[in-house]
Amino acid sequence: MEEDSTLETEAIVSQKPAKLLIVDDNENARNLLKRRLAVYGYEVMPSSNEEQAMSILADSSVDAIFMNMFLNGISSYDFLLKLKANSAHKNIPVIMISSDDDVELVVRCIEAGAEDYMVKPLNQTILKARLSNCIAKKEAHDKEIAYLAKIDLGQKQIVAQEKMASIGVLVSSISQELKNPLNFIINFSEVSSEICDELIKNIEIAKDKISSDVYEYLLGSMNKFGSNVKKISEYGKNADNILRFMLTQSNTSDGKKHPGNINKVIAQTITMLISSYKANGITNLPQVTTTFDNAIPHINLSIPSLSKAIYNILDNAIYSIGKKFDNPSDAKIAITTENLFSTVEIIIHDDGNGIKADIIDKIFNPFFTTKPEGTGPGLGLSTAKEVIEDHDGQISVNSIETKFAEFRIIITKPTA
Repeated sequence: MEEDSTLETEAIVSQKPAKLLIVDDNENARNLLKRRLAVYGYEVMPSSNEEQAMSILADSSVDAIFMNMFLNGISSYDFLLKLKANSAHKNIPVIMISSDDDVELVVRCIEAGAEDYMVKPLNQTILKARLSNCIAKKEAHDKEIAYLAKIDLGQKQIVAQEKMASIGVLVSSISQELKNPLNFIINFSEVSSEICDELIKNIEIAKDKISSDVYEYLLGSMNKFGSNVKKISEYGKNADNILRFMLTQSNTSDGKKHPGNINKVIAQTITMLISSYKANGITNLPQVTTTFDNAIPHINLSIPSLSKAIYNILDNAIYSIGKKFDNPSDAKIAITTENLFSTVEIIIHDDGNGIKADIIDKIFNPFFTTKPEGTGPGLGLSTAKEVIEDHDGQISVNSIETKFAEFRIIITKPTA
């Protein structure tokens, strides 16, 4: 087949050159069609059979396919069916090409999902018009899919925010309900401890008036009782601190920032995180070490939000360590703070599995997660990023897969 003498020589290049795939077992026909399409600025990828075509489709995003009606003497109808049954390729427009005007086969291909049909020799004007139409439809479809994805993402964000708000209300309600009985536990345990100390003194005074066996029994029992009461008081106070912190966490109604101590926020967050794990029966946890710069001044913070951001990062670190270590207590999470000239730096380093290089740029995206489905919406790190940026700060990550992950948070101090 000779090239059409009416071939236009002006290159008509679209804003984003489309990628086209040619599937034809005739080398001369492939090369001729490739030259014709290249005139219009398209990126053309030729293939001679189904295997080559599928290999190209696996590696490249294709905007349209030109497919010969017959490949190596066999109808390409079955190959067309495979493409349209594949979710990754079904929306790529396919233009069937043949030198035979086989109406029955044409109809079958159109019914199977082919976008158009052309008979050789190809008319240059019709070729350009039909291809432009196919690509325009593909672009419109892609935009529609992207738009629907944005709507779906927005709906998921709204649902997630509503869930978080509901959790905040629930936490606040439960904390308020527990405060009074917890106060009674703390107060009565302290009173009981004082009574116990008095009884021990009285036993000592009456030592000479009772037998040695009775004395040892009474003294041993009271010492054990006193130790238990002190533990009740100690754990009650710890629980009270956690409840107070949870109330602070859930109280985000004004959304305002107030002067706060970053070191204290981090320390309280660690306490809450560890207590949360232990409350769920998980006691084998990594060692958490802190190196705080006490020269950091009080700066305006949204304490609940900043705590949530730190909590999310630490929670991910514990998860990563758990995937790497049979005994998580062998690993460490090291947190350091430093007072710099105009900023405060927070570094969170963990000995976990690290982050794969091909996903490290995605970890701050909303709903991106490597955890199993159903374990969370994938908002932890995206929420942390939003919180840090709301504090005029930045968050970055450095990681080596299977070795470590290190998050670096920079928060700008307000100018005088």
